[in-house]
Amino acid sequence: YSGMLLANEVSGFGRKIPSYDFAAAKVIVSLGADFLGTWLNPVENARGYSKGRKIDEKNPSMSKHYQFEGHLSMTGSNADERFTHRPSETGAIAVALLAAVNGGAASVADGKLKAGIEKAAADLKAHNGAALVVSSSNDKNVQVVVNAINNAIGAYGTTINWNQAVNYRQGIDSDMADLIAQMEAGAV
Repeated sequence: YSGMLLANEVSGFGRKIPSYDFAAAKVIVSLGADFLGTWLNPVENARGYSKGRKIDEKNPSMSKHYQFEGHLSMTGSNADERFTHRPSETGAIAVALLAAVNGGAASVADGKLKAGIEKAAADLKAHNGAALVVSSSNDKNVQVVVNAINNAIGAYGTTINWNQAVNYRQGIDSDMADLIAQMEAGAV
């Protein structure tokens, strides 16, 4: 999660992870995040996700879930629409989704994947303020793009709460690697 922490810091939110309200999201797009299985707090995520998927008199429509991933996950098996790609293409998928959300064209060679990105982007724009994009990538640059997508769709303050940051997953990978290097050099 260090890529996510560093991206949030670069994006001006501080080195923290916000809380995600899956129950308030009418559209959920996941870029490889297995939020029902292993990503962040799957118990809390599943609770909110199931609320958004339950249909009754008070809630006549359920949330729409798009999953873009390189391998089948528990979350992907529950998605309304699932699109596969190479794990190395996650950054390109994120950039294409941002471009599509901002009114540009999704520049992805695979036709089915491109159509999926454009459909997800249209759904995200149609549900401005009631949508959410999450990613499991540990690449800071990918997470910065995800932050830009969430900003463009009005997720901050509605489905993403920076005032209720979660206090777990605070480690930075490079700090640990630096510590080990110092220990091996006898500096510690």
